[in-house]
Amino acid sequence: MMTSILNEGMISFKELEKKIYKYVCELACEITQTLLEAYDDELAKGRNKKKYRDKGNRNTSIKTVYGEVSYSRRVYKTVNADGQTKYVYLLDEAMKMDKIGLISTNLAEKIALTITESPYRTTAEMISNTCGQSISHQGVWNFIQKLGNKISEEEIYAVKQMEADECEGKRVIPVLFEEMDGVWLRIQDKNHKKAKKTRNESGNHV
Repeated sequence: MMTSILNEGMISFKELEKKIYKYVCELACEITQTLLEAYDDELAKGRNKKKYRDKGNRNTSIKTVYGEVSYSRRVYKTVNADGQTKYVYLLDEAMKMDKIGLISTNLAEKIALTITESPYRTTAEMISNTCGQSISHQGVWNFIQKLGNKISEEEIYAVKQMEADECEGKRVIPVLFEEMDGVWLRIQDKNHKKAKKTRNESGNHV
């Protein structure tokens, strides 16, 4: 990579920075693919073979903060406690690969935080320029719709709990920070006012 850049002759630091960043992102994707497939191999060897029947590999991909990673993982056929047949990916379960569609939790969090301050098109440009991949404003919109659907499902579940008298406490607070699949979202108050950012226990802004 260094030889290739040097052969191009002198370039501005701005261009040099872009080239190095692109190379590092591509390298990160390759490393991630190698590690994911290696983990999947180890899980295949150590699994309960009577419980999990290997049904072959499936190709998939996941968009990350450094680019889209394509990889292959095994799907297993198993029977749950109710006697129902289902298909699972042990790699996803073992690595707690919470994701919305084909977007990683880290990237989902970045999009969710950016969209609270910027329109879809600006968010798409910021993500495309800083995450080693391209995403359109329509892609950002689609992601937000999926995230919204998940929140709606959680709200319906919460209402059912309240109706069943499973929830306790009546304290009203103006702002909530809700975690959806590992993504922290700011919930506005009834007047739709934006809340000031705060910090979580780890010291990160939320």
